[in-house]
Amino acid sequence: MTGKFFNFTDVLGYGWRTMKSNLWFFVGLGLLWLIITILPDMVKAISKHLHLPMVPHIVLDILLIALGFVISIVLSIGMIKIALSFCDERKPPIGMLFDAWDCFWRYLGAGILYSLIMLAVIVPCALAAGLLAAIRFPFLLLLIIPVGLVFAVRFAIQFGLCFYFVIDKGLGPVQALKASSRTTMGVKWYLLGFGILCGLINLLGLLCLLVGVFAAYPTVIVASALVYRQLLAQTPELAEFGIAAPSVEPAPESQPNEQEF
Repeated sequence: MTGKFFNFTDVLGYGWRTMKSNLWFFVGLGLLWLIITILPDMVKAISKHLHLPMVPHIVLDILLIALGFVISIVLSIGMIKIALSFCDERKPPIGMLFDAWDCFWRYLGAGILYSLIMLAVIVPCALAAGLLAAIRFPFLLLLIIPVGLVFAVRFAIQFGLCFYFVIDKGLGPVQALKASSRTTMGVKWYLLGFGILCGLINLLGLLCLLVGVFAAYPTVIVASALVYRQLLAQTPELAEFGIAAPSVEPAPESQPNEQEF
């Protein structure tokens, strides 16, 4: 038993209070994020009315795809930095949304490795499922698909904090993945439940005529950053990566024993 623990109510409550205290900041941030995200699509729509020849159209499409990819990385880094700043009880400038270039390549490298890990789980399961379907063994499909799903979710949780380590602690991609694995050890069930709950909160925000997203998403990103910070403080093994984790009080004895999956 690792003794790690975080309380859903505490972290989500902190995210909710932060969102309420900075509502207009997050509204402006969300609108800015939306405008920048749809910018490549706007350029593409305008270009269709310019009657460009085929080759420029193809080149433009490739450039816009690359631009959209870069924008998504920059904004993702910026949102994590903003969430971490609020966890440190410092209100960040809205320009922090674009403060990504100090860790852009390391973030990209971590994303590539993370994707390869997930593909290494998903692709064999998909191939096995396709083979079993072709040779008409439907009953084995009921085994392969759940097993593949379990492993995919497990690895997604195990390495999911790597991006925080890249941004917050300046680790390289491989070190960030290892640090995430250490940090999530013993709390994967908690993180799974927390992830499901956050997904439901974001879905509820979407269902509220999209307006609720301006409340739901900031609450979730700040709460998620706080979970990272709390687990970071409870993982002394991170000293291997030059990260000093402050000592914390032991988790309450009433907390359930954690079983890895």
